[in-house]
Amino acid sequence: MIPTADDRRFWNPVRLSDYGGTAHKIGELKLDLSDDDINQPFDYKVTSGRCWHVVFSPDESLFAWISSPRKVILVPWNREKNCLDTAPSSNSQRDSNDPRQNGKRALITIECGYPVVSVAFGSGTPETNLTKVSTKPYWTRFDFTKDIILATGHTNGRIRIWNTQTGKLMLELMDHKSAVRDLNFAPDGSLRLISASLDKTLKGWDLSDDGNMFKTFYAHQEVVFSCCWSPNANLMASAGSQKTVFVWDMTKYEILRKLEGHCHSVVSCSFSPDGAVLATASWDTQVILWDPYVGNRLYTLNHLNPLPNMIYASGANNAWVRGVSYAKNGMNVATISDDKLIRFWNLMGDVDPEGIAGEDEETLSCCYSPSGRCVAVGTAKFKVSFYTTALAVPRLNHLARMAVRKRVLTLDVDRLEVPESLKAYLKYELW
Repeated sequence: MIPTADDRRFWNPVRLSDYGGTAHKIGELKLDLSDDDINQPFDYKVTSGRCWHVVFSPDESLFAWISSPRKVILVPWNREKNCLDTAPSSNSQRDSNDPRQNGKRALITIECGYPVVSVAFGSGTPETNLTKVSTKPYWTRFDFTKDIILATGHTNGRIRIWNTQTGKLMLELMDHKSAVRDLNFAPDGSLRLISASLDKTLKGWDLSDDGNMFKTFYAHQEVVFSCCWSPNANLMASAGSQKTVFVWDMTKYEILRKLEGHCHSVVSCSFSPDGAVLATASWDTQVILWDPYVGNRLYTLNHLNPLPNMIYASGANNAWVRGVSYAKNGMNVATISDDKLIRFWNLMGDVDPEGIAGEDEETLSCCYSPSGRCVAVGTAKFKVSFYTTALAVPRLNHLARMAVRKRVLTLDVDRLEVPESLKAYLKYELW
């Protein structure tokens, strides 16, 4: 099946003039509700509620769309035009067996077999250098270092690894005893995969070693909802029920610290591009920005004003925050909540979000594209909406701060021979 920009079964382009404000909806992916697969019965109790993720590949050439409970569609994405990629292939040599090279890049449909609730792209090439391919010193059945791969997490605890060029199943990883709510590959090209599960554990898998499990992470007393790597792959954060957030040292595979401050379950987390700030989203209506190295609470993005009291914050309300994602510039954050609003925050501006857009369905997940030009939002009816908003232009001092913080940890900032006010700025105590 080769899509076109006018194929409204899948891609619905939206005119920017149809939406006011600073956030604009540029298109959506949506199946006909008469599709048999989307209407199959699905037990949301096994996943602790509705959930699934939206994700771009590291090079922003693909987008993974969970189009129904058991089906994932890989959508070609045009990074330059910021839209579905239907342009003819520019490759002079074409492989007739490669569905991407038949004049236009085709959708790849993956029949997952089991209900899927989480997806992640992985690559043997570090995200900071997508032209360099890592090598392996020993023989394995599969060489994942040369291509982008897709991992899917399922309600029965299984993880499946797929070839993104053919849609064929390559590996199946089995050890979790309950639904896999989140998956994340290390951004350093090591092909280490972390899975977060409702069985209260996280597990580490080495795809460069045929998917062998190298570590089970025990710390959470209740279900684990989310996990994310720091950009340098030295830290990993995990979030779950009972207000818990843990930061892990991924060089020693041990707990660095526990972050305490939320009043309800924490369901999403995202590192800033320099790794100096961790954002966590909770059902207590807040997104908290932390210093992951020392555990300081740096900033709070409130989704209710005035703030709810503690009893209300931990109970049912229409502003449970479902997802958070950091932009590449380190200044913008996107969040979604149960009021069906998508908020775009400028951390260097006012406390209120810079732009707001709305959906007519319950929003479940969001993520910025690697370039930061687009935000994808997934809804409860397996629809994906794509938004663009004016990104804040980074100030030179902020760019310098990110460059320093990529190499200098919080504890090392105090050793720098710079003014105290500058130290506070480098530690994000001043924005």
